[in-house]
Amino acid sequence: MNVDKLVEQKILDAQAAGDFDRLPKTGRVGFDDEDSVPEDLRLAHHLLKTQGFAPDWIEQDKTLRARLVEARLAIARSWAWYRNTLAQAPSDADRATAAAEWKLACLKFETTIATLNKEVFNFNLRVPSVQLQRLPLRASEEYLALGIPERSQ
Repeated sequence: MNVDKLVEQKILDAQAAGDFDRLPKTGRVGFDDEDSVPEDLRLAHHLLKTQGFAPDWIEQDKTLRARLVEARLAIARSWAWYRNTLAQAPSDADRATAAAEWKLACLKFETTIATLNKEVFNFNLRVPSVQLQRLPLRASEEYLALGIPERSQ
């Protein structure tokens, strides 16, 4: 019998005997733990949490996420409008107008992404742990994730 099977059998035997039933935090996922919070901030975070408040960096993260969702919805609506308008446009002038509007929507989206990236940078300076930092956004990846093949179409 190899070591892996022996260890696995011991764990299964202990589990069947109920040895794991009385462990602290049994049945709870550890996401709400304050282990990632520095020791000197744990009391403050605990008080904020018990009173229904969140630390400012968590509120900032919620705001960043909400603004990103809004930007994604706006560009997706613009893309749908652009494709629909191109399909129904009776003239080249109408198609050119639609293309100009689409380029403006893309420019606005990319400006929003750039602004969000500045805020992500500031957010990353405030979070208590490197593990909680956010990666910068890339407009090209956002377009692809939304099923928009290219900005210039």
